[in-house]
Amino acid sequence: MKILLGVTGGIAAYKAADLGRSLAKRGHTVRCCLTEAGSRFITPLTLATLTGEPCFGANPDYHEWRPNPRVEHVDLARWADVVAVVPATADILGKTANGLADDLLSTVLLAATGRILWAPAMNKAMWAHPAVQANVARLRSFGHGIVEPIEGLLACGEEGTGKLADLDDILEAIEALGLPERPHLKGARILITAGPTREDLDPVRTLTNRSTGAMGIALAKALRGVGAQVDLVLGGDLPAPRGVTTIRVRSAQEMLEACQRLWPGCQGLIASAAVADQRPEGCAAEKVKKQEGPETLVLVRTPDILGALAASRKPGQWVVGFAAESEHHVAHAQGKLARKGLDAILVNDISQGRGFGAQANQLTPITASGIGQPLGPLPKERLAIAVVAWLEDLLGAQNAG
Repeated sequence: MKILLGVTGGIAAYKAADLGRSLAKRGHTVRCCLTEAGSRFITPLTLATLTGEPCFGANPDYHEWRPNPRVEHVDLARWADVVAVVPATADILGKTANGLADDLLSTVLLAATGRILWAPAMNKAMWAHPAVQANVARLRSFGHGIVEPIEGLLACGEEGTGKLADLDDILEAIEALGLPERPHLKGARILITAGPTREDLDPVRTLTNRSTGAMGIALAKALRGVGAQVDLVLGGDLPAPRGVTTIRVRSAQEMLEACQRLWPGCQGLIASAAVADQRPEGCAAEKVKKQEGPETLVLVRTPDILGALAASRKPGQWVVGFAAESEHHVAHAQGKLARKGLDAILVNDISQGRGFGAQANQLTPITASGIGQPLGPLPKERLAIAVVAWLEDLLGAQNAG
């Protein structure tokens, strides 16, 4: 994706360097457009070095030949798939909302035909001012995206809402703007299970697995990015994603109960959680001492969450399961697909060193029609985007049939 990163004159301008570098490392082409005020906080050389692309605008060191410098703002506007202004000051918000343009960035913003994202940062009183809020509302009415500032310690020393949003959230919002439309997922309410469950032996010890929930969280973010309404039932310790309704659970029974409350109001289910198949027969009220503990641990089965939800689905609801297998992964996944009556299953061959705790993963989609092309190996954030594209195609084919 081609991204033009507009950098304006706020103290948070230094964070644009990290954002630009992160976007470039994820394979995007990033060019920066620096305002005169922005150049007082960060240099064009820093931005150009970290992105590997020229920095436009307030750049006295920029001597590259340009074929048609008189229409540079039009060239940049046509080049960019997404224009993201980070940080966005009250000044640039007001200019663009009211059709004013007096420098390169503001003229690019009026000429842009791609998608535009704003990440405002300013003093809390400025952000709350009716004029600023009116400008933000007007930009939203143009179809622009806004990553609102968060609460925290501001440069002026005050506490309040005005701090630039977390860079990870801004990065995700930029990438989401570059995604194609997903009409079968946009507006749909989707239930996702993610992470491990933990079955307690006593107040200290627990029976669990190596899942972190990272894949399920990445899927929640990717679906949120295409306009789905996501309910995430999450085990484990990873932080909940922004903009996603998250229900924290510990045991398989808690996960089942949370899902049963949510499932009737959802269009689809993605069951990526690694649910413990067994739990201790009982949980001791106090820590079991080494000398007192039994030599044999008696286990009983936990509820089959995926099977129960699949069996109770209504017409029009769809169910996608996950399987992590160490051998015969396709055959085992096909068996699970048939036994539980799923629409599809995504299987991960963990014998290849991918899966729990790994940065990258590979998933093979399987339906009753056959085995699809493997997705990945990719970092989990990018793999989630690939899964969303695959799911859109699956639902499109179902609706066409």
